[in-house]
Amino acid sequence: MIDPKTLREVHFFVDLSDQEIAVIAPILHKKDFKLGETIFKESQDGESLYIIKKGEVKACKTAPDGDLFTLTMMKDGDIFGEMSFLDGRPRSATIVAISDLETYMIEKSEFEKLVETNPRVIYKLMKNIVFTIHSIVRGMNSRYIEMINYMWGRRR
Repeated sequence: MIDPKTLREVHFFVDLSDQEIAVIAPILHKKDFKLGETIFKESQDGESLYIIKKGEVKACKTAPDGDLFTLTMMKDGDIFGEMSFLDGRPRSATIVAISDLETYMIEKSEFEKLVETNPRVIYKLMKNIVFTIHSIVRGMNSRYIEMINYMWGRRR
């Protein structure tokens, strides 16, 4: 089991009380990866969510020629795998460690067991996941507008 005190250092858990952290700690699994290691590949099945304790990863899509194209990079406190975790569909991107990496992993099946007994904890974690997705979408929208402005110039 993960020591609940170490979770206080992770931004993703910042709004959870000590009691709520004690509820979530038993379903967290520590997983470490080495620099250059692929955590999972695009189109692979998986229903786990990863929270970065320490390190960095890049999210990539496979180009038609087979090369990996980096979409974004994530660091301490960020999460990845949230889309498959929520919808059960195959992974939408390949995740590669770009440094030695320490993560906490939550399996969807274990997470769902807490829904009935600890709905407030689940609500807070889902809110954090949604805020993360919201931030990603806002960033993509900004980059899209920048690209449009660059390609076709500003319209006034």
